[in-house]
Amino acid sequence: MPVAVIIPAAGSGSRFGGDIPKQFRLLGGKPILQRVVERFLAHERVGRVVVAVAEMLLDEAMQTGQVRYVAGGATRQQSVTNALAAIGDEDLVAVHDAVRPFFTYGTFGALLDAAAAHGAAFPGVPVTDTIHLVRDERIVQTPDRQSLVAAQTPQCFRTAILRDVLTRAAGDDAPDEAGLAARFGYDVRVVPGDAINFKITRPEDLAMAERMLEQRP
Repeated sequence: MPVAVIIPAAGSGSRFGGDIPKQFRLLGGKPILQRVVERFLAHERVGRVVVAVAEMLLDEAMQTGQVRYVAGGATRQQSVTNALAAIGDEDLVAVHDAVRPFFTYGTFGALLDAAAAHGAAFPGVPVTDTIHLVRDERIVQTPDRQSLVAAQTPQCFRTAILRDVLTRAAGDDAPDEAGLAARFGYDVRVVPGDAINFKITRPEDLAMAERMLEQRP
């Protein structure tokens, strides 16, 4: 099945700090976003990558046959919706964070296969810390961590399913697309994620990514 990839990259990355959004910070001499795009383009099943960026950056973006840049929105969901409108006839679509440069092809392939078979899939890693639900500075519930996973990306869908859930959730600000699909009754499968597929959120994450990049063959 043809595959398209959506990368929402219009955020300001405020938690990272500084004047440059984190997706444009250099990792091994290249912007993190560029590394993510190039890694997808090198995968044999990917035919198109659509990147949602801040509207002010569109004039500087280099459109190519495989990579298209569109204006993002005020929220992640709006950016994904705008990018989805630029998708063609691809049967499957993946949504990936702009600052996760170390996803593995093995996991990506497993996600695509699961999405093709069931409709939607995401990578998840077991939660190792104890998680408390807190309200008014008091613990109100402690979920069983054996039933919890931390969601990663890329999250993969049949394209028609992603279009449906984004239309039905218009105006919401959901944290991820897999949760939306589950909310609207779709079968969303979890595929084992990878510890190295971490999200670069703070300066110390970028420093760790630099070390990892130096150690890769």
